[in-house]
Amino acid sequence: MTAESWTVIGTAIVMLAILVPVQVRIMQDVAGLRERMARLEGLFEGFTKQQTIP
Repeated sequence: MTAESWTVIGTAIVMLAILVPVQVRIMQDVAGLRERMARLEGLFEGFTKQQTIP
């Protein structure tokens, strides 16, 4: 393999090493936001049902 090939492979590995943890953090943040939205939705539904009962 030539030096250029090794440079391309090395660059790809470095980019993956940087981007994979970022993607994992984003996925965890999205999962947390989904959980919070579900909780808020449940609270809102409980509040509106309590208000409509005479």
